[in-house]
Parts: sequence; C-alpha cells; structure tokens
Amino acid sequence: MTIIHSDVWIGDGAVIMPGRTIGVGAVIAANAVVTKDVESHTIVGGVPAKVLGRRFSPEMSDKILESKWWNIDKTTLDRLNTRDIEDFLSSLPSSAGFAYPTYLYNNLG
Repeated sequence: MTIIHSDVWIGDGAVIMPGRTIGVGAVIAANAVVTKDVESHTIVGGVPAKVLGRRFSPEMSDKILESKWWNIDKTTLDRLNTRDIEDFLSSLPSSAGFAYPTYLYNNLG
C-alpha cells in the first residue's frame, strides 16, 4: 500500500512505486521515479529519485509536524501570517486537532 501524507506536492509525470510512503510536506519533482520512502519536508527528484534538499531544518520540520496546522479550519488559517514560519507557528491555536490526513493507495488494481 502506498501512503501519501498531507501537504505533499507531486510534479507532473512523477511516478511513485507501490508500497512507498511520502511524508508530510514532501516535494516530488516532475518526472521523478520514487523507489524509496520520502521523509517529511524532503525534496526529491530524478530517476530514481534522490534527495535534492530539505524544505526546513530538522528542528523546524519537527515544530511544523507537532503543530498539525493542516487540522485548522481555513477561516482561521486565512487570518494568520503564512509568510513567516516562526510567526505562523507561534500564532497557531494551542490545539490544532487530531492526526493529519493520510491517503492510502492500493496498487493492486
């Protein structure tokens, strides 16, 4: 089963092989072929896909994952400063909710 977590960007023509897990906030470059799991907030590309970089430092990535900002309603998010990650995280409501959405794909058919 292939698992794609929330806030993932998948470029045109990218292929994710069966059984892979794509972490929160990952970026898959166009035409990449993903043959291994991709960690949260990691940018991958190529054939086969290799790590090209990270969107955030490991510490910032942990803060973002702990915030679970994707569980906050759109009206609240629209009022927050999303251009500055530190300001955004510090202004989030104290309880962002439950587990993030996960998309499961059965590659058998």
